[in-house]
Amino acid sequence: MQILKHELSYYHTTSFKWRQRIGCGISDYACNLAYLLANTYLLFYYTNCAGLSAGAVGFMFVVTKFIDAGTDYIVGAILDHTDTKMGRYRPWLLFGAPVLAIGMILLFSVPTSWSAGAKLAWAYVTYIFFSLGYTLVNIPLTPIVTALSPNPAERTKIATTRQVFATLGSLTSSLFVIPMVYYFAGSPDATGSALASGYRNTNIILGIMVIVIMCICVFSIVEINPPTRTVEKSTFLQDLRDVFKNKYYIMLLVLIFVMFAGYLGMYGAMQYYYSYVVGDVTAMPMALSLLTILGIPSLLIAAFLNGKGIHKSKIVQFGAVVDLIGYFILFFTSNSTVATAALGLIGFGFGFRSGMFYSMLPDVFDYTEWKCGRCLAGTQSAVSGFLNKLASAFASAAVSACLTWGGYNAAKLDSAVAAGQKIAEVYPKTHMAINFAFSGISIISGIIAIVVMLPYDLDKKYPEIRADLDSRRAVKSES
Repeated sequence: MQILKHELSYYHTTSFKWRQRIGCGISDYACNLAYLLANTYLLFYYTNCAGLSAGAVGFMFVVTKFIDAGTDYIVGAILDHTDTKMGRYRPWLLFGAPVLAIGMILLFSVPTSWSAGAKLAWAYVTYIFFSLGYTLVNIPLTPIVTALSPNPAERTKIATTRQVFATLGSLTSSLFVIPMVYYFAGSPDATGSALASGYRNTNIILGIMVIVIMCICVFSIVEINPPTRTVEKSTFLQDLRDVFKNKYYIMLLVLIFVMFAGYLGMYGAMQYYYSYVVGDVTAMPMALSLLTILGIPSLLIAAFLNGKGIHKSKIVQFGAVVDLIGYFILFFTSNSTVATAALGLIGFGFGFRSGMFYSMLPDVFDYTEWKCGRCLAGTQSAVSGFLNKLASAFASAAVSACLTWGGYNAAKLDSAVAAGQKIAEVYPKTHMAINFAFSGISIISGIIAIVVMLPYDLDKKYPEIRADLDSRRAVKSES
């Protein structure tokens, strides 16, 4: 159990609370740097620098997701049985940081002189290693919020700070990675091995940044509200059964899947939408910037509203309604300015949803502990993390299925655009497929997200649950 070095009054000061918020928040800055590197640049690196086929790489991503699911669960389950002087979660953050950093570097260090089969084997091994590093760092980050404070309003502030730093990590990746790659490659026109070395050297710099940031995080935060320790031994399967007795957790799992499937599906189809529906791909960077930046004010507004007593589930539903308005606008427009404004609106709405979602998870973890007498936050975090990854895979598959149904042919579409033809007139089925992939899937996901939150009433019950947990812990500490 975490050993506290100061009197309890110290941990209730404003300065310490801000140290906790920022210390925990910067961890998501590091995680998002790594996450976006793999999701934004890796496929291009594999095909254009390492010479691997897109089909082989796509299959690799699917296979490794299932391996990832196993490691997620194992790490989460072990986490629930961890008890050290540093606490339950901080040691994992410290241990996982160098694994993640080395994985980032190895991902972008494919030996280009090897045969295709050997290079693909390298890709498999290093992607699994990278995913393990990401799991070691990311799985503890959600349940650690329960250990940083017993106060639901303070947890909201910690989760909000995390999301703000996550957004800044996304912006850093979007704005600086490509310039760094070409700087280290030696030329803005670099290709082949020169470009490959640019990616490798960029990841060395970013990997060092990840280690430094995670160390600052670990030594800035304190687990002042440690989970309950139980003498009763339990198996991993028993833990998993107890996790799924929590009806609120099941609601959040559905919310995770639909929320991220819709959002990531939109990302996956965005370049197609701006290239062939809007017909102006140069407007895409501005749209991405608005989508990212406008989530920050809504994160702060959501935290303020929750502090004023507005239930988290209602704020999530409000954000989903705002997003739906944006998605409906996208579905019926092909105007560049209107589409970009709609994406800004979606970013604003998603800030409400993501901020409250990461604040709701610790409450749901506490409900499981209250219900079954054991803290299983690690297992719950692992399962929810896998659902997030599954939503990502589903989003990619759904976008691909829409394009296949629409008879997508890049050469024909590019020729039509070059000839000044409107895709909606010459290839109406393809136009509809791209439109549906970009906003239609997200509309369906948004409606489900609103409906699944209707019976969620944990916000009303939580004060009583929190009081009971505190009294249990007081009795245990006295004995």
